[in-house]
Amino acid sequence: MTLDIYTLFVCELYVLGFLSIILVFGWIGAQYDRVLGFTTLALVLTLSSVFLSSLRSAGLHFLPVAAGNVIVLLAYGCLLNAFRTFCKQPLGLSWSGGALLWAILCTFPTFYDNPPRRVLVMCLLCILFTGALIRLLWRARASLTVTFWPAQTLLWIHLLFHVARIFLDDAVATPVHGAIGGSAFSVYVILESILFVIGLTFTILAMVNERTQIAHKRASLHDPLTSVWNRRALFEQAERLLIRHGRLPQPFIYTAVLFDLDHFKSINDRYGHLQGDRVLVDFCQIVQTLLPHEGHFARLGGEEFAALLPGDSQRARQVCERIRHATQLSQPDDVSYTVSIGFATASQARQAFPALLAQADEALYRAKASGRNRVEGDDVRLQPISAAAF
Repeated sequence: MTLDIYTLFVCELYVLGFLSIILVFGWIGAQYDRVLGFTTLALVLTLSSVFLSSLRSAGLHFLPVAAGNVIVLLAYGCLLNAFRTFCKQPLGLSWSGGALLWAILCTFPTFYDNPPRRVLVMCLLCILFTGALIRLLWRARASLTVTFWPAQTLLWIHLLFHVARIFLDDAVATPVHGAIGGSAFSVYVILESILFVIGLTFTILAMVNERTQIAHKRASLHDPLTSVWNRRALFEQAERLLIRHGRLPQPFIYTAVLFDLDHFKSINDRYGHLQGDRVLVDFCQIVQTLLPHEGHFARLGGEEFAALLPGDSQRARQVCERIRHATQLSQPDDVSYTVSIGFATASQARQAFPALLAQADEALYRAKASGRNRVEGDDVRLQPISAAAF
């Protein structure tokens, strides 16, 4: 089957125009997201470049060769800015380097009038830009659990295509009349660019959507003031741990801990709510520093916090005492404060976290009733599974 270059050219213009419209609305709908903004600009520039390439059929040379390729390299630069923005990196000036280099080279007749050299330089620049995109995407792989590999695969195919073009495109003008009077390999260049633009557009949309979903999920599971987990996140993690360890033959020994900052209302009344917030953040930093790596910590609300610690009561008491002591010594902005701690340890199979937390609350009540700034524990003894069922 023979591919008609003129038909492919018209298809490319249509695809670029349609995708540009889609991205404009996507950019507006995403509250003018900069990643989508740079991607939209890249598509519009590519559309302009492809249109200028059609002027070859009118006998023009400068606009397709010089201006058209400068614009397409600026489009690559916009894609680079889109990926840098996604990775939260500064834009810099390297995005314009390819277009500037092409403009300078076109001032030399030995380059401007030599199609093989133009093809070689264009392929090398495309490879450099695509390699930079692959590198940026690799750095952002931790935040893209779904779209990372499709995006990487697409970029690698695009890079390898231009590597192959260096060896397969002889840059000899074809006698076939059409909108683009390039070489016979131009058919494959247009076809690949159509597929690449379609794939990249929807991949970037998917990347932005995944990033937004991750941000929303993170916001729903974290306390906005202290950035630690909230109640929902802690309870979900506890449930996952119990389900995972429930499949094992040995019981899962863990401890639920409750923290309550002593006389926190008086701190707000005396120093103001801003200083009260500073105390809350300071306490979270202390706990996160001293909590074991496998432990989990959350703010339940106000001055109340909770933690889940794998291990027995002896280990839990040691951790709690270290936290209590460090809190007593900490004086953010010369404000002294203390914490009362209650914990309950369970080794019974399928011991529910909410029930264990209620027992920790009873221990916390005893700590506060005994003068505050102390640790009280309430251990739950191991029971046979058959007895626990009644």
